[in-house]
Amino acid sequence: MIVNNENIQDYFNTMKRCTKCILPETFPGIQFDENGVCNYCKEYEPMNPFGEEKLIELLSKFRGKGKEYDILVPVSGGRDSSYVLHQIVKKYNMRAIAITVDSGFILEEGLYNLKVITNKLNVPHVVLRNNKRIEIAKRNTKIKFRGWVKRPSINTIIPVLNAGDKTMNFQMYKYAVNHDIPLMLGGNMVGNASVEADNWRTGYWGIFPNSRGTYSKADSVKLLLLYFLEFLKNTYNYKFSIFNEYFTGGLTYFFDVMRKPKDLVNIGFYDYIYWDEETIVNTIKEELGWISAPDTNFTWRIDDAAYPLINYLLYNLVGFTEHDEMNSRMILEGQISRKEALERLKGDHKPRLDIIERDLKEFEIAKEELDKSLSIYRKKLLQNILKKHYNKLEIV
Repeated sequence: MIVNNENIQDYFNTMKRCTKCILPETFPGIQFDENGVCNYCKEYEPMNPFGEEKLIELLSKFRGKGKEYDILVPVSGGRDSSYVLHQIVKKYNMRAIAITVDSGFILEEGLYNLKVITNKLNVPHVVLRNNKRIEIAKRNTKIKFRGWVKRPSINTIIPVLNAGDKTMNFQMYKYAVNHDIPLMLGGNMVGNASVEADNWRTGYWGIFPNSRGTYSKADSVKLLLLYFLEFLKNTYNYKFSIFNEYFTGGLTYFFDVMRKPKDLVNIGFYDYIYWDEETIVNTIKEELGWISAPDTNFTWRIDDAAYPLINYLLYNLVGFTEHDEMNSRMILEGQISRKEALERLKGDHKPRLDIIERDLKEFEIAKEELDKSLSIYRKKLLQNILKKHYNKLEIV
């Protein structure tokens, strides 16, 4: 097998994928049996939420308990949080207040949706925005990404481009406590549907979280060490503000639960209610006037400015994006067929070039420079990933 820059697109279009889901041979830790079924399909546990009855029982304990509001609902302008707010207000009749931590990376569609859904539901909306923090985060991202292009690593794509503001939860915790709100529903690290867990992120290091997206303490420490070593490899990172961002982000990501106020209960909506994409999207579009992005057919993360570039990097390195994993889980949940998933990927893999080019202009990096860096790094990366699948493999 010979793969080169000239036929890389042909390779990505025809590479081996699981015959049950659609995960490709470049996916971290993947193995196929004699029928072409991958290990992830065999190990998959269907979503099994606690159920609406338990959610209603829990909500009833907090109804009327807050000083002015009983529940704080984080919203980003994306589909999942928009649906959560709709359900909490319309179906469960809670005294809710919406909250957004503006990290400076919310796209226009997200900002529009935040205004529309809160107005439609007549829900107070608090926006926490620290301009100085945003300025530092954007400056750090520019420095980090320029360094990444010089020395790329598939393991650091997410922290380089989406470090954002990892203290989001703490800021929301503080707001809830200061305003005597006893319950917080969701947040940036809880309440995620399992189909969107993107547990592959650390897989190229051979480290995976459990089905709930949680790492063991031993793996958390190991990952902190690995990320620190990656940090040291790139001299572009040798600035205090970047070190502080990585250090704070790492502690927050892996040890968030240890810093949550004891008097605040924090739950995930989709831990109780089954996540169904069709129901979610139809509801928020028809009842709230929620809009998706005009340049893509998918509805996930259309509010987050980091992910168009993240997915561009992933696809050009390993031929898949976060959507491959999500669509595979939707197949296993019976929400879409494998044929439908493959058809969806044609649009999911299409880059959002206007946003990507805008980001590159801000980072002062030419697209040609980025693509050249990706092609050089891809040779070594694919050689390492695919050696377990092929006896003879030549990547040139």
